[in-house]
Amino acid sequence: MASSTLTASQALAGRVAAIEWVTLPEPVRAMSRRVVLDALGCALTGSRTPEAARLAAARADLGPEGACTVWGTPGGAPPGVAALLNGAHAHLRELDDIGGGGHAGACQVPAALAAAEVAGRDGRDVLVGVVAGHEVSARLSDAASYDTMTLRGWHTTGVYGSLGAAAAAARTLGLDAHDCAHAIGLAGSFTGGTWAFMADGAMSKRVHPGRSAEIGLTAALLARRGVTGPAQVLDAPWGGLYAACAPGESDPGAIVRNIDDGYRILRKGFKPYPVCWGINSSADAALALREKGNLAPDDVARVRITISEMSRRMIGGTRIASVLDAQMSLTYAVAAILVRGHLDLRDFEDAALADPAVHAMMARIDLVVDPAAHGERQTVEIETRDGRRLHARVEDPRGHWDNPLTDAELRAKFLGLAGPALGPDAARAADLVGELERPGALAALLALLRAPAPRG
Repeated sequence: MASSTLTASQALAGRVAAIEWVTLPEPVRAMSRRVVLDALGCALTGSRTPEAARLAAARADLGPEGACTVWGTPGGAPPGVAALLNGAHAHLRELDDIGGGGHAGACQVPAALAAAEVAGRDGRDVLVGVVAGHEVSARLSDAASYDTMTLRGWHTTGVYGSLGAAAAAARTLGLDAHDCAHAIGLAGSFTGGTWAFMADGAMSKRVHPGRSAEIGLTAALLARRGVTGPAQVLDAPWGGLYAACAPGESDPGAIVRNIDDGYRILRKGFKPYPVCWGINSSADAALALREKGNLAPDDVARVRITISEMSRRMIGGTRIASVLDAQMSLTYAVAAILVRGHLDLRDFEDAALADPAVHAMMARIDLVVDPAAHGERQTVEIETRDGRRLHARVEDPRGHWDNPLTDAELRAKFLGLAGPALGPDAARAADLVGELERPGALAALLALLRAPAPRG
């Protein structure tokens, strides 16, 4: 079929099916391993949270014991349940990856690993699947950007994530372009996810990556057996994803036009802070200003943060009634940094959330919307009690693909997150991810993930 007659999903499927490990550049291979490592670490720490306990209570209701691993827990679960729980766990600490159309790794790694367990595929297939998944989920933003979807209330991790997970699972299974297109079409028919959780801090946000992983895996398994999905799932003028989600603000043809412009997985970031990525620019700026000005909390008279309208909607809240509220609050994060000098998991424990010193600092912070501003970068200005004015703006926060965490930093992040679940096996797990393309490495890794250390 000539490229001019391809639908967007068919173009994506052709791109996905053509990916082979032997032809991937080494930077792409390396990034696929980094995505797997980070997703596993985030899920392992997430599996030990109170919210994970609620999901565990529902596990038996969702299906009997099965063949697929729920990382960091004993026993097994049916494929869709494992994908759902692993994806949700990866998002619970708000430490999962960015880029690729949302938290792509949290959606795709659970789907790809479950697909590998179902079909007896190896680690090389999983890594190829992760590369393929990013080719889909990231390119969906070519037609309607993250900003466009977010301002309309759509959570791209839930919407685009399902299609990326379908591609990841389909390629892991070894499906051809014809069946990959049907997997993407099915996932596009099933997908969804909105920002309504911001009104009350609902857990639905936590489940979006898991649901995307489950949908994507299910779509790929159905397509594998001949179930068809709509070829125009993205670009149909009536019933297509973009016509429904972003009418008048989308261009599905951009996906086809840009289909050969490089590997999108290289535009990938990994979070150093357990907060919404939109906060990271201001977090870096606040840390720099605190150090530059040698500021104690009492030195701060007023803080002004200039933000976009999108940022106001996403991270402008000041109610701190839950961990999610704090993770999505720019004001809380900057206040915690100015009071404590750090922003890590300690800042999201119950006592830290109620800290009077942090709440007093929050009262000194003003968020000001600049109508001309776009995206997730902010300017932070601090006025001190002795009359100084300090300001900073960070365009590429630490962890962004243009300011990446080093391999050593990413490994240290994994060990810190996975250690409580895996104990001394955490280092071995990291080593296995680093050689996941080797025959037998995936089986050894999955064995470790099913043998958690006892809870203390």
